[in-house]
Formats: sequence, structure tokens, C-alpha cells
Amino acid sequence: MRYMILAILCIGSILWFAIQPVESSWSETDISFTYAIYGLSVVAIVMLFLQKRYISFSVIDTIVCLWFLYVFLRAYFDPTYPCAPFCLRVIQMFTLYIGLRLLFSSTEIPERLIVAGIIICAFYEVIIGAKQIINDSSRHNLYAITGTFLNPGPYSAFLSLGLVMSSQIKKGYWLPVIFAILLPATWSRAALVSTVVCLGIIYWKQIKQWKWTLAIGGFIAITGLYFLKQGSADGRSIIYLISLRCIGNAPMFGSGLGSFCHQYAEGMASFYHQHPSFNYQSADVIESAYNCLLQIGVEQGLIGIGFAIILVILLFIRLSKKGETLKMGLLSLLIFSMFSYPFDQLPYQIIFILITAYAATERREIIFSKWWKTWHQKVLLPVAALGCILVFSNFVLKDIKVREKAESDYKMMAGMTHSAFIDDYYELFPLMTSNKHFLYDFAKMLSFDGRYNDSNAVLHIGTLVSNDPMFYVIQGNNYSEMGLPKDAENAYKKAFSIMPNRLYPLYQLMLLYEKEGDIGKMTEMAQQVIAFKEKIASPATREMKKKTNIIVNQYKINSK
Repeated sequence: MRYMILAILCIGSILWFAIQPVESSWSETDISFTYAIYGLSVVAIVMLFLQKRYISFSVIDTIVCLWFLYVFLRAYFDPTYPCAPFCLRVIQMFTLYIGLRLLFSSTEIPERLIVAGIIICAFYEVIIGAKQIINDSSRHNLYAITGTFLNPGPYSAFLSLGLVMSSQIKKGYWLPVIFAILLPATWSRAALVSTVVCLGIIYWKQIKQWKWTLAIGGFIAITGLYFLKQGSADGRSIIYLISLRCIGNAPMFGSGLGSFCHQYAEGMASFYHQHPSFNYQSADVIESAYNCLLQIGVEQGLIGIGFAIILVILLFIRLSKKGETLKMGLLSLLIFSMFSYPFDQLPYQIIFILITAYAATERREIIFSKWWKTWHQKVLLPVAALGCILVFSNFVLKDIKVREKAESDYKMMAGMTHSAFIDDYYELFPLMTSNKHFLYDFAKMLSFDGRYNDSNAVLHIGTLVSNDPMFYVIQGNNYSEMGLPKDAENAYKKAFSIMPNRLYPLYQLMLLYEKEGDIGKMTEMAQQVIAFKEKIASPATREMKKKTNIIVNQYKINSK
């Protein structure tokens, strides 16, 4: 019994990090989380030997290890794109998986306890969300409710997860009602779809007689949801289309880890040149494909997609034998991930690894001989697991600590453009190549200081981690100041092709033609600026059009 209590405390300590405030960069939470993984693993190893239990190697273990090895080698042999944070998180999650596998092998933990832990986390998010609505204290100034997350999108996945899992608890009929009350406040269509589909599967026997009525009602509801947030839905359609085209460019191995943003920008530019009359009003700067499978495909290719699909199939097969509650909870997250990015967030990474490690335990062993069976279960696998944990944890801890320090230092200088900070930015640069905000600020600072070549070098790295057209606009400005009008023109055109609903690149291009004395091209571009139909008129766009009219009128007067 004491081992059971100790195991529950270990799982609770890990789930505690699933309800900590999510940050956009490395924080002290990540450091503490790594220590927690290390502690969990040591406790599990000790329990394993004290109880003289064995650890088996399952098919799920094989897929997880092979996928991890593929990701690691993919990053090592093709370091084109800055992907250190992603790789660190992957190593961290792999270490967590090993630790949890040791824990589940050392003690038999009932499914209901894991379910209870996840539901408690979801209920905590309900409390936080309710407080935010009452006190107007969410973590985003545009949304009333975000929970511990930075926006309501990923937050809503917790509500859907809690609703689906709690609906299968016989005596907890009041719990789904609580989750259902708060879920509409997030305005999340992904959460609504995942919840409805999962509940439909759970209660299929009770509702199948009304299947056609429900199908028609579902169609009407989906249509209504589309028109309710049509701009967002159209934007997602563009993202999915471009992502599929990107997969087609490097189908087998993908474009490389951390390549999505750059590949999306290149895909948008290519699509614009082929279809200039397409409606691009819903296009926007993004950091995710809003579909985990598509994002894996872009960065890891069909091999990565294959690993993901095989792993999911194995998980469902195994969970079907252990219990339905975790299986339906996992299904809700997977459906949600087809329309959003839950697995980019630490809480859902933790929950997914927890479910995967639990499902992998007690699977059919891979045995080569009696000697191998005895010794690999008693000694070799536990020792190898502990060795991996020690090596990985030490590496991750050191790297996260220095990166967290760099992120903290940058926050104190963010937005500064004075040349006095240039040396500080140079010092932080090696650790911040994945941070688009740092790269943009650094490049602007170098540009203001007249270091145009250095600025463009930083901007180039920025284009590898972001699809924001402003990186190319600043490049164009730098080239213009360097007396390279052709390069400046190409940069402005590239910026516009990446985001054809932005006016600023065209405006800068018009100013470039005016500077170079090319009145014909200037006039032509001025007409495009004036005729440009922006999605939402802003003071900035009105000011640009006003200045354009002034410039055009001046040249008309002078020509007379």
C-alpha cells in the first residue's frame, strides 16, 4: 500500500505542472519540472528493485524510442532551422516517458486514479476560468477567459477533456454539467466538435435511434459555426492548403524540425504567384498549422506521420483493454489537435505522455532468449533507463537554465533600440535564435545603428523561424540604405507575396521607386496602394493612403 501511495504522489507531482501558468518561453517552471522528472525516475527505480519487479519492453516502447531517435537524428544531421527549444522539449518528454514507465512497472496503478488526477486538473482550470470571468483577470486583454493558458484556444481543450472523461463516471453526473457551463465561454469550435463527437460515441446506444436527426442538426450546427467565425475558418482553410503543399515539397523526411514557419511563408509566396487573384483577406502570421498531423508532416515528413499514426493506433488498442475513460479522453485531445495546437503546450504533452506510458505497461514482451528475458528485465533495462535519465536530465537542465536566464535578460531589454544595448544583444544571440521577437528587435537596433549587413544576417535567421513579412520589409529598408535598390525591391515584393493582405510592403515599395526617381513605377504602385482593400481599416492604413495621395498630387503639380 505504501508503494501505491508513493506512486500516486509521484504522478500528482507531475500533474501539478500541468496546471501551472503556461509561458511563451522558458521559465523556472521548466527547471522545476526537469527536477521533478529526475526525482520521479529515482523513486521508480528504487521501488522497482525493492519489490523485485521486472520491466518489459513493449511494442509501444519500440515506436516511442524509434520516433525519438528519428527526431533526434533529423535535427542533428539537418540543423538548417533553429530548433533547440523543440529538441529540448522532446528530450524532456522522452525522459518523462522513461520515468513513468519505470513507475508503472514498479506498482500497479488503477486507471481510475489516473483519470481522477486528470479530471482534478481540468476542474482546477474551471475554477481559474470562473474567477477570470468574475474578476475580469484573464491572461489576455482580448479574451475574458484563458485559464492558466495565454488564450482560450488551448484552454478549451481542458474543458472538453474534463467533460468527456467525467461523463463516464457513474456517480459524478454533476461534473460534466460544470464543464459544459463554462465551455461556451471559450468560443472554441474545436473543443465543441471534439466534445460532441466523443459524447456521441459514448452514448451511441442511447442516441442511435435519432441518428438522422442528429446528423441534420450537426450539419446545421457546423454551418452556423462556420458563418459565426467565417474569417477564422477561412484562415484555417488557407493554412491547411499551404501546409499540404509544403508536405508535397519534401514528402518523405519533411523540411526539417522547426521549419514550419519558414516553409509556410515560402508556400504562401509560391501560392500567391500562381494565384494572385485568390482572396487572401483571412491570411495571417501564424506559428502553427492548427493541425498537429499536418505540422508533423511539414517538419518530419511521411515518416513522422507514420510514427504518429502507428502510435495512436497502438494506444487505442491497448487502452480498449484497460478501460474506456482514458481512451475517450485521449480521443478528445486528438480530435481537438486536428483543429488547434494542444500538443505544443506543456500540460497536454504531460497528459499525453502519462497516458502513453500507462498504456505501454504490461504489453507483450519482446524476448530473444531466456537469458535475455531474465537479465534485461532485472538489470539491463532498469540500468539503461536510469542512465538515459541521468544523461538527458543533466543535459536538459543545463541548457534550460542558460536559456531561461537569456529569456529573462531579454525581457528587461525588449523593445529597446538604443545602440548601447547592442553588445548585450550580441551576447544573448546564440541562445535566442528561435525567438522571433528577439531577432526582430535586434535587427531593428542594428539597422538604426547603421550596421545593415549585420541586421540583414539577423533578419535572415528571423525568416527561418517566423512568417512575419516585416522581416523582409526591414531587409528592404536596409538594402535601400545600402544603395541596393534591386535587392530592396525584391525584399518588399517577397514581403507582400507572403502576406498579400498587408499594405505596408506596397507602400514601402512605392517610396523606394520615388527615392530612385522611377516615376512610372512609383505612380503604378501608388495606384495599387490607394486602391488596396484592407480587411480592417486602421489609422495606419489611412495614414499611408493619405501620404500616397499627397505624393501623387505633388508629382502631378510638378509635371504641369
